[in-house]
Amino acid sequence: MSSILDTSSLYSTYSQSLAASSTSSLESSISNVSEDTEDDELMEVCKSFESYFVQKIIEQAKSSIAGSEDEDGEYMQYFGDILNEQYADAIVESGSTGLAQQLYDSMKNNLGL
Repeated sequence: MSSILDTSSLYSTYSQSLAASSTSSLESSISNVSEDTEDDELMEVCKSFESYFVQKIIEQAKSSIAGSEDEDGEYMQYFGDILNEQYADAIVESGSTGLAQQLYDSMKNNLGL
């Protein structure tokens, strides 16, 4: 019996559009940085970049583990990206990597902001 709704293609389409929207949102945030940008806004853009970067590292680390995709349940297949995003946000908020702060300092010094 075939399903009217193919969930794997639906998930694939959703994850591709989510990745594209995250990337374009980040690009627009970075391109809007100017001399009029407040310090808080600049730090938020830097944290957004760090969060995106850490999320991609988490995804690559998970994909390098042999058999991890086969062992994940149905829910992890659908909501794993959201979980990775939450992990990345938690890492950024803890300040343990310091990438956002380094990027912020570099932009302040080099761009004269």
